[in-house]
Amino acid sequence: MLTSRKGQLIAQIEQKENDLNRLKEEVQSLTEEVASFPQVTPSTELEVKLAEQEEKLGFSELKGPGLIITLADSKQKPKPDDDPNYYIVHDWQIRNLVRFLLGVGADGVAVNDQRIVFNSEIVCAGPIIIVNGQRLSPPYRIFVVGDPKLLQEKLESFPDLELLKALRDTYGLVFQLETSPSVSLPGRPVEVLMSAK
Repeated sequence: MLTSRKGQLIAQIEQKENDLNRLKEEVQSLTEEVASFPQVTPSTELEVKLAEQEEKLGFSELKGPGLIITLADSKQKPKPDDDPNYYIVHDWQIRNLVRFLLGVGADGVAVNDQRIVFNSEIVCAGPIIIVNGQRLSPPYRIFVVGDPKLLQEKLESFPDLELLKALRDTYGLVFQLETSPSVSLPGRPVEVLMSAK
């Protein structure tokens, strides 16, 4: 009886050893198969596309050649018969200009230090303008990344261009345009973009 039990145990041990050896071979085969898979690195096509989308949506900083447009209130004192609104920069002037620039091919726009993204708001609050919930006061500098020559050409057809020039020439409103080989736009944090209404 003991001999029979001993034989069974030996057979079971041998079976387990065979199973273990078979599993080791499978592990080795699978390890070699995994090693043959292409390695994913940060420079893959997907990472590049993600970075491009982050730039496009305003999540990350954007740099490049472009324009800097300055708008500021006039330093002249309004004449008695003049409308004082002609002497100050309004939210709609900035909003129209920003929308126009994005519509004609600008890669990105910021007003002062506020990046303009899909849910940005530009609203008036008395003598200041609020952009992305941040209070900004003049001068308002509109930083634009994009082909400077193309953007300047497109600005010639901006519907409010003649009005801005007339306000500048007649009432002293500041309206300046300059090209720059390097314009830098800040990114907006993802959590800010997601929480903005």
